[in-house]
Amino acid sequence: MENKSKRTKIIILVVVLIITNIITFTVATTGNFLMGNKLIVNVDSRETADGIKKLLALKNQIGIEYYKDVDNTTLIDGAIKGMFDSLGDPYSTYFTTDEFKKYMESATGVYEGIGVVVTEDDQGYTTVIAPQKGTPAEAAGIKTGDKIIKVDGEDVSTIGSDAVVAKVKGPADSTVNITIARGEEVIEMQLVRKTIEAKTVESRVISDKGYIQISEFADNTAVDFENQLNELLAQNITGLVIDLRSNPGGGVKQAVEIADRILGDTMVVYTVDKNGNKTEYKSDGTEQLNIPMVALVDGGSASSAEILAGALQDTGAAQLVGTKTFGKGIVQEIISLTDGGGFKVTNSEYFTPNGNNIHGKGLQPNIVIDATDFMKNNLFTDEEDVQLQKALQVLNGTN
Repeated sequence: MENKSKRTKIIILVVVLIITNIITFTVATTGNFLMGNKLIVNVDSRETADGIKKLLALKNQIGIEYYKDVDNTTLIDGAIKGMFDSLGDPYSTYFTTDEFKKYMESATGVYEGIGVVVTEDDQGYTTVIAPQKGTPAEAAGIKTGDKIIKVDGEDVSTIGSDAVVAKVKGPADSTVNITIARGEEVIEMQLVRKTIEAKTVESRVISDKGYIQISEFADNTAVDFENQLNELLAQNITGLVIDLRSNPGGGVKQAVEIADRILGDTMVVYTVDKNGNKTEYKSDGTEQLNIPMVALVDGGSASSAEILAGALQDTGAAQLVGTKTFGKGIVQEIISLTDGGGFKVTNSEYFTPNGNNIHGKGLQPNIVIDATDFMKNNLFTDEEDVQLQKALQVLNGTN
């Protein structure tokens, strides 16, 4: 009887040791272990541990003291958003499940809204980079530099650009009232949302020169560019204008693929992270466009548009004509979370082939020529487009 009792104790001890080792391994390798409502978290410092304790204590205090019931998810999402906001970087953002879904829809080029691309300026205002072509925003006359200060009468001037975008979007055929500040002027607009399926590439022949406008860089932009370029080449064009005006950017991959089609064997862009790790994006040299090129740019040309324009300028493949570009020289990574939410975070700076980082500075055109007041306030023809006419002169060798 005594031997059986000893064997039982040994078995229990072994089981306890196994369970303990499993818990230890789980905590060590995954950083946390959940038991009921208790979570063991492996953190990087005592400071982080104290911060988590403080966050949870304040969350509980809100639950006790606040005069209304507050959903736990709302509080946690707000805390996470605050962590991203504290970076002071308008391009690093946390998305809830609904927000992330809408953001990813926009990235594909198909969504429901008014068709405007925005950023957040140094004062926290949601500022228009550019309206998308053929959208309610363009038809309403929204311009680069406009600041969205109200949506449906609600003051949104300080809530952050992603929150503003979420309020502006909505079902197709519904209306939204937008208040914008343009300098000292305040303008009220009522727009009807629609399904935005951005056609990002348009082309035509002007005399014997090809013209391709890229309005943004969405999933199919590089393929559309190549198809339309081949159609232009079949018409024996002797030069090419690439219009990147009011192009707010988009996928870096798309810009690199377009550069790969026209630049030959060269550096297109490279990125450097905070640890000095360098990632290079090169054209493989299997194709090259051997005709004169000019790229049109302005203050609405940003991000991936500046990557393509910078590569064209630095390699000498094209001159830039127009006005200084927007100046966004940092790169974001988009990461999805298991709950359906996600975040984007700035993880590196990018540099043109000659090693220039244009963040906050923009690209300076080879030939500076501003749009006329008529162009800024009206629809205009090719003949009235002074920047396009200058580009055609450059291609004809008469600049």
